[in-house]
Amino acid sequence: MRDKWVIWPIYIDATASRKQGRKISRERAVKNPTADDIVKAAKKLGLNPVKEEKSYPKRWWRREGRVLVDKKERKMSILVKIAENVKQSKLNI
Repeated sequence: MRDKWVIWPIYIDATASRKQGRKISRERAVKNPTADDIVKAAKKLGLNPVKEEKSYPKRWWRREGRVLVDKKERKMSILVKIAENVKQSKLNI
């Protein structure tokens, strides 16, 4: 697990506050992303995603899942790229 970043959907969720766990700015974030959205975006970026059925500690009652991705870059730059990719895929639907 040392060679993987943990990505929770709340990290890129525009509807969540920073206090709740959002890591990137609201402008770059996506409304209500799912772990599956993150997996698709990470695959496009070549990050070898692995989805796990887990609950974010601050939202232990919601089984949202988390995604493990390769540590190819800094975590924040990966989060921004994943959010941009998820936004694009939601626009194309």
